[in-house]
Order: sequence, then C-alpha cells, then structure tokens
Amino acid sequence: MKIIDLTSNVKEECSTSIRKIPMPDMTYNAVIHDFALSSMSGTYIDFPGHIEEFKDGFDAENYPVEKLFMVDTTVIRLDRKGMGREINARELEETGIKVDTGCLLIDAGWKSEWNSKNVFFYGKDAIDWILSKPIHLFISDVYENHSRPNGIFVELFKAGISCVCIPANLDKISKTKVKICALPLKIPGAVQLPCRLLAIE
Repeated sequence: MKIIDLTSNVKEECSTSIRKIPMPDMTYNAVIHDFALSSMSGTYIDFPGHIEEFKDGFDAENYPVEKLFMVDTTVIRLDRKGMGREINARELEETGIKVDTGCLLIDAGWKSEWNSKNVFFYGKDAIDWILSKPIHLFISDVYENHSRPNGIFVELFKAGISCVCIPANLDKISKTKVKICALPLKIPGAVQLPCRLLAIE
C-alpha cells in the first residue's frame, strides 16, 4: 500500500505561546498555537452548501464520513502540451478511462501559480461530461476561468457533488484507480474548510 499526501501547505501564520505545566519533578513548556485561517487555506473542500442556494443540510459536522474516507476514485491525467486553456469533453473522453467510481480526480497538469491568467479551465461540454459520471466527490488542480465563468461550481453543487480544491502532488499518483481520503475538521456549520487529502494506491 502506498499513501500519497495530496495536501497543499496552509500558508497563513499562527501565533505561538508557551503554557507552563508544573509536574512533581519539573515544569514543562507546552506549545500552544492560535490559528486564524481562511476556509480556503491550503487544500480545502467545498460542500454543496458553499453556495447558499444549494444548501442541502450537510456541513463538516454531519456530512457522511463514508463519502470522504477510502472513496473509490478514478484518476484522469491530461497531457495538455500545446493546447489552449479550455479543457473540452473530447479530450476527457479520449483518455479512454472509464469513470465508475464515487470520486473523479483530474490532473490537468497545472503546477504554476493559481492566479496566473493562463490557467486551464473546464469548458461547458467538459462540465457536462463530468456531471454525467456517477460521482459525489470531484478533485481537480484547475476549475474556473473567472473572466469568463462557465459555472462549474454551480453545476457541481446543484448536482450534490462536493469539490476539493488546490491539491498537491498529483503527479505522484501512478494508477488510474486509487482510494481517496478527504479529512476536514468536524466544525458545525462549516461548508468550506481546509482538509487533509490522501490518495492510497
């Protein structure tokens, strides 16, 4: 069994303090951290309720853990050298990989900064192709072109599909079928929050 950590580091700073813990033989120094994080820190998960219009009663407290732990996942890796920014359904279909799992992970090969104007994005027919698969969880290194949005998040959330954003190390996955664990903290009411993302081959 091989475990691949697909989690991007959280870059926000935290403050650290020391709490004295007196014991009979000596006093120990306990390190305490105070975190102030955006829900979009590092690798993070969006439940459908991240868009208020698609609230379905699920959040990080009550979302079924079996939909996040050891989920059978199909991996598609795209070779987009020399291609334009828009990912289309034809190139997804031409991979020949059958999506018959509860999770789909697409590695579009994007390793640069996310705020680049040249980042790849899913065209409308690619979004329809993804929605036609029997998934409840979607993971990708790219999503939307915000200067000309195609509404991928709206369509996924409307269909009850949760999304994991900004994964790392996708190139380390060597198989087309893996198990995925997406592990957010159990925070009542949170519909978007950082998570640890693991792939198991």
